[in-house]
Amino acid sequence: MSRDSNAPQTGSTNPSSVGTGWPATSTETRDWVPSLGGLSGRQRARILPTYEAALVPAIADIAAINLPGDLVADLAEAEATIERFDATIGSRLASFAVVALRTEAVASSRIENLSATATSIALAEHLPRTARTRSNAEAISANVATLRSAMQRDGDISPDEIEEIQQILLEEHAPKLVGLRTEQVWIGGTNYSPHDAAYIAPHHDRVPAALNDWAAFANRRDLGRLAHIAITHAHFENIHPFADGNGRAGRVIVQRQLRTSGLTRETILPVSAGLLTDTDRYFEALAAYRAGHVAPIVAAFTNATFATAANAQALADELLDIRTRWNDLINARSDSTVWPAMDVALRSPAISATSLGEEIGVSPKRALLAINQLEEAGILHTNSTSRRNRVWLVADVIDAVEEFMDRTRRPRTG
Repeated sequence: MSRDSNAPQTGSTNPSSVGTGWPATSTETRDWVPSLGGLSGRQRARILPTYEAALVPAIADIAAINLPGDLVADLAEAEATIERFDATIGSRLASFAVVALRTEAVASSRIENLSATATSIALAEHLPRTARTRSNAEAISANVATLRSAMQRDGDISPDEIEEIQQILLEEHAPKLVGLRTEQVWIGGTNYSPHDAAYIAPHHDRVPAALNDWAAFANRRDLGRLAHIAITHAHFENIHPFADGNGRAGRVIVQRQLRTSGLTRETILPVSAGLLTDTDRYFEALAAYRAGHVAPIVAAFTNATFATAANAQALADELLDIRTRWNDLINARSDSTVWPAMDVALRSPAISATSLGEEIGVSPKRALLAINQLEEAGILHTNSTSRRNRVWLVADVIDAVEEFMDRTRRPRTG
């Protein structure tokens, strides 16, 4: 927790930006007034009276994104891959968008070292408010809700929307951290001083103006698509506007921009799963961006696109196979509620009579009849013998999602 002066002192520019064509993050000197309680003499000796906070450049009016020719070619191929995936999967499997949204939330959370089983995440979405414990599963479930909300929006992105995204993300799990930060934050180092940090974010009084500039850049339509999205993401992480949730909120905006740019129209490509395959490269690219180098973050997103498209295609094929197997297990009239219930089960790894009824527009009692049919066929199984708040799990879908996540962690060859 910081207690620093509001007045900057001096500034410096990172010389590594020279010749890169993109403005690097500079620094400004700030006073540091630490809380020394509970520190050893050695710890107190490491604390200096000032520190260097990041000073992010304005990029709203930047003329162009200059990239090497081979990366431009890869970028064009990656964009075509996204559009082809969207058109193919969107027409074959409408429910894939919901499954992909969940996998995006899981992968994005794992980048921040938040993990839980697919079963616990699915169950967390059905927990009554009184039973919540602020577990990892509930935090990831909140990420699912955040993505759902963001994907329902259209048009320009505003700083207010960013705050609303972070609020949905943290309001249950860490309510005290909701909203733009009012303290200095840093990455790495110690929890009592920024002096050994890997990155010291801009002072909090710089955040509102930086976010306004960021939003103006994010809403431009003349800077390409995937490269623009990658740089928008890196700059957001550079600003680090929140005390928590910056990475997850920033990757929600990636999905929002993929949709707004027209790269995805029918479904979702879980890009975070591609970034998860090489997090070292992702974090190194974010650091390189701060030094004024844009090619690494664009390359990271390009490679993530290729990795996740192949993985997501395998997941979609598995879901199609699952649905075909399920069709053979049910004998019912064509107008039976069991068929739309099966559609819901394919995209929802856990369902209740209430949630199913709301989705297919029938009473919970009638929804329960369809659930019973699916349970008898072995498609659903309940996690509790209690009749109150009963939730049924969809093991085939849970297994398919777990296999998808396992593939993101396997060493790549070639």
